Amino acid sequence: MSIGGKKDDYDFCKEGDDLEWWAEQRLNIKEVRMIYSSLTHYANIWPGPKTTGERPLEEMDFLNWYRGKLFSMISDYNFTHHEVEEINDDTTPSGGDT
Repeated sequence: MSIGGKKDDYDFCKEGDDLEWWAEQRLNIKEVRMIYSSLTHYANIWPGPKTTGERPLEEMDFLNWYRGKLFSMISDYNFTHHEVEEINDDTTPSGGDT
């Protein structure tokens, strides 16, 4: 419970959480890239448990897991939306037979 506006420490997995519940979200590629960039920045400045003991290691594990998922999405987009410009240039020694 919060007192005077101060939040309690966040518990990532509370006893009694319904882990069968889930949510979906639709993102376009720009949004995926922005979230990936934001998480990468946060991972770089993450204070970790060594400095003040305030950030649990599970948080960094989650960041790395989620960044991996986002990277997979970006890679899939780049692969499926890769366009090769066709140039009809017959300057090859074989006359374009390659």
